[in-house]
Amino acid sequence: MSRENRLNKNLSIQSEHGKDYSEKSTHLKQLLISSIVTGDMGLFQQVKNQAEQIEDIKVIINEEIDVQRLYIASTVASFVEIAIKQGLPKDVAENAKRKYFVNIAHCDSKVELEQYYYKVVEELITGMKKYSMKKYSPIVKMAIENIHNNKFHSIFAKDIALAINSNRSYLSKKFKEETESTITDYIHKVKIDFAIELMETNFYKFNEVADLLGYTSYSYFSRVFKKIYKKTPYEYMESPKN
Repeated sequence: MSRENRLNKNLSIQSEHGKDYSEKSTHLKQLLISSIVTGDMGLFQQVKNQAEQIEDIKVIINEEIDVQRLYIASTVASFVEIAIKQGLPKDVAENAKRKYFVNIAHCDSKVELEQYYYKVVEELITGMKKYSMKKYSPIVKMAIENIHNNKFHSIFAKDIALAINSNRSYLSKKFKEETESTITDYIHKVKIDFAIELMETNFYKFNEVADLLGYTSYSYFSRVFKKIYKKTPYEYMESPKN
C-alpha cells in the first residue's frame, strides 16, 4: 500500500471505528483547539487526561511510523493556523511550526509522538498567553507585528512608530495601556525569548546570538537578558529547566 493510500486510510479512520469513536475524537480535538484559543492550560490538562482514558489518537498510532508522523504533522499544522487566526504573531507561529515538523520527523515511536503531540498543544497555549494580539487595538497589533518581524535588527520605539505611520507619543501611551509594557521592554522580551530558542539548539555561541539579534555587544545583550530573567545567558542555560 502506498504512503498516500495509508494516509487516506488513516484520515478516514473515524468511520472505520464507529460513531462513538468519531464523536469522542472530534470533541477532544475541538477542546484542544479551545484550550489553544483561550490559553486555558487547565482545560488542556483536563482534555489530556480524558484522551488517555479513551482511544483517541491511539488508534491511528497503531499504523506505520511514517503515517503516524504525517497525521500528527497535519493536525499540528491546523492547530498553528488556528493560533495565527486567533492573534498569535505569524513569525512566532511559523518558527514554532518549523520546529514542530523537525521534531515530529525525529520521533521514532508511538510514545514519543503522543507525548510530543501534547507538548505542541501546551507550547501553543503558552505562546497564546504570552503573545496573542487578539485583545489589542489595530495600532498596537501593527506595532507588535512590526517588532516580531524586525527582531533581527537594532530597533527602537521611534522606528516602530515611523514604520506604522503613528505618532510616537500616542503609540507609546496606547502600547503601555494595552500591554502593560513599554515598547522598548517588549522589543527586548521578544528578542531575548527568541535568543533562548537559538541557544537551546546548541548551534550558536552566545555572542553570535547577540549579534544575530542586533545587539551592539555581548555585554549589553547579557545585561538585558539578566534584567528579564534574573540570570546571565550562561546561568540560564546551566540552570535546570522544568
